[in-house]
Amino acid sequence: MKRLIVITSPHFFPGEDSILSHLFKEGMQHLHLRKPDSSADELRQLLDRIPDIYYPKIVLHDCFGLVAEYGLGGIHLNRRNSQIPDGFTGTISRSCHSIEELGQFDKLDYLFLSPIFQSISKEGYGSGFEMETLRQASIAGIIHDKVIALGGIDLTTLPLLRPFHFGGVAVLGALWGNHPSADKENFIITQYKKLQTWN
Repeated sequence: MKRLIVITSPHFFPGEDSILSHLFKEGMQHLHLRKPDSSADELRQLLDRIPDIYYPKIVLHDCFGLVAEYGLGGIHLNRRNSQIPDGFTGTISRSCHSIEELGQFDKLDYLFLSPIFQSISKEGYGSGFEMETLRQASIAGIIHDKVIALGGIDLTTLPLLRPFHFGGVAVLGALWGNHPSADKENFIITQYKKLQTWN
């Protein structure tokens, strides 16, 4: 079973906690909580409104001290937060933006490779990888079940990934769109169910 990882919208919005809880009820196993401009207190406010049974399925991109405080599942390293806290024992993932980087961090639990396609949520964020580059990296074993495809992943691009050896995909724009809101909950849940079938 390949992973389907959901990355939160970068901005908080009313009703977000309800939608995230609903997604967990629909079977979401991996949530990356990424709010790059937020404080620890703002993240706490969101976490406090999500049932604690789901905390082990949440990975933080910032404010790593909250992982132990809430019993969250892991941390995600990036350019802003590149150091593993002393004594950390949860899952560790990282963002990579080149094939070469994948080899540097292959001891981690899993890696995001992005942008695979033109990003939906970040305009001007790279044009993606050549399909031949991905094919060669798969043949060489550089793309394997610990590498997660990110960037421009939606229902139309998912089938293009089948020939490669990715261990899963991470979605952001395909689920949330550019302006998520509480009144789009049914649409978001429907989108998630469709994305679940990519395996």
